[in-house]
Amino acid sequence: MSVLVIGAKGNVGGHVMAGLRSAGIPVRGSSRTAGSVGTPDDDAAMVRLDLDDPATLPAALDGVEKVFLYARPESIAAFVSAARTARVKHVVLLSSASVVDPATRHSVSSKRHATVEEALRESGMAWTFLRPTTFANQYLRCVGAIRAGDVVRGPFLEVRIASIHERDIADVAVRALTDAGHEGQAYWLTGPEALTQRRHIEVIGEVLGRHIEVVEVAPEDADPKPTEFYVRNMTELLTARCVVTSAVEETTGAPARSFRQWAEEHVEHFI
Repeated sequence: MSVLVIGAKGNVGGHVMAGLRSAGIPVRGSSRTAGSVGTPDDDAAMVRLDLDDPATLPAALDGVEKVFLYARPESIAAFVSAARTARVKHVVLLSSASVVDPATRHSVSSKRHATVEEALRESGMAWTFLRPTTFANQYLRCVGAIRAGDVVRGPFLEVRIASIHERDIADVAVRALTDAGHEGQAYWLTGPEALTQRRHIEVIGEVLGRHIEVVEVAPEDADPKPTEFYVRNMTELLTARCVVTSAVEETTGAPARSFRQWAEEHVEHFI
């Protein structure tokens, strides 16, 4: 079995590459510009693949049985056609919880991911959908203020989120690509606990060993100013139940990583 990881230089794809290699699975990575993944001595095979350029698909898919794919509705028809020609058997899609979360099912993100999911359902190939909630690494947006010792300001700080470590998404992807029984399954992936946005930032401060002042601002005073949809969505989430699933542990056999663990692993960004 050989696997193609599309977006092998991405936050999730890089970990998928590493996990497959650790499992001894022949793996090929792709990026829009071919080159090495990770360290200079990384010998993972890399090919150029631009989903917006169908001419790059046949060579990248040649000899591949399984694919890790990210959602791009503009190019999904070309991908499906090329994958079927190449006799790809199984596609594991990095989709989004927005497809199933009642608060976001009518969002642009939900519609884009649902379009790709539907195309794969109708493709004749086996599929597995990974639907993660908010990535923990969204808090890298606070790096500048935290490094400078400034106040972290933002709207909707009391909204609760079960943010997920990117490595947990990758671990589920590796299991879906290597173990039997994941075909036709869709996994709603979350972190192990629901924390307010304020609490996420406080955890980063605890890991750094210093207090970070966090101040709520009205949406109209936020910089950058959020979209109207974002404001509506977050307003709804203030009173909605935050979904926490056990899908990561059920799939991998290991508990989902906490946000504190993510912060500890990324502490160098905030120093």
